[in-house]
Parts: sequence; structure tokens; C-alpha cells
Amino acid sequence: MRASFNAVFRMSLLASAAALAFGAAAARADEAGPQTGDTATVGVGMICNTSEQAERYVALRAGGAEIEQAMHAVNAEVKDPRACGVAAIAFIPDKTMSSHPAGGKLLQVVRVNIVAGYNGAGWQAVNGMVQYAVLQAEGQTI
Repeated sequence: MRASFNAVFRMSLLASAAALAFGAAAARADEAGPQTGDTATVGVGMICNTSEQAERYVALRAGGAEIEQAMHAVNAEVKDPRACGVAAIAFIPDKTMSSHPAGGKLLQVVRVNIVAGYNGAGWQAVNGMVQYAVLQAEGQTI
């Protein structure tokens, strides 16, 4: 299931186009910190297959790499073109794995349970999929 999910739901870096496709009410995953509880959050942002891949992505971004550049670098390092990518998902945050300052923002790697994904034409339910999202925490680093 993981390979087919990644093939279908990894979106291009035009995240704003995907966000428009499912409405202005959708919160961007990279602009909202994780919330607690069992309520699903909808967002568009970077997700990775493992926490290590997400950590590497954050380190590259903190070092000045652009989104696409960092994503391609991680994917090349692990020899998996779909290890990290931008996706439109409905998810339930599970656990904050780490927090890192990057460009005056605090980025968090959060383990998420994905409940649905948007493939450009509609939402598809997903069962039992865990990914690692890169989310911007509320507030600023000091």
C-alpha cells in the first residue's frame, strides 16, 4: 500500500494549486504546529517515509537549501524518488519527534497517521499509514 500511496499522492511542488483544489478552509501543514486529539487536520506539506528522512530534510532546509532542492537531496541519498514529497493529506498528529530552528522558524518532525490523501481529483481514504510530516510550530525561535 505504501508504494501505491506514494505514487498517487505525492504532489508537485505547486502545493498552493492543490490547496485551492480542496478549498480555502484547508490549513497548510507547514504553517500549523501539531494538534492533539483524534481530530484530523487537513494540510499540504512535506511528508517523508521515515523520521530520519524528515530530519535530514529539515537539516538541509536549515542549511539554506530550498524546498525542492532539499527534497531531491534526501530522495537521492536514500535512493528512493518518493521517500519525501509534498502531499495533500488529512492526518492525525501522533508524536513530535524533534524540533529544529530554521530561518527564524521552528520546524517540527511529527509522526502522523494519514487518514486520507488528495490525488488531484478527489480524496481517497487511507488506513494504517504512518508518515513523518515537517510542520512549522507556532511562534518563533529566539
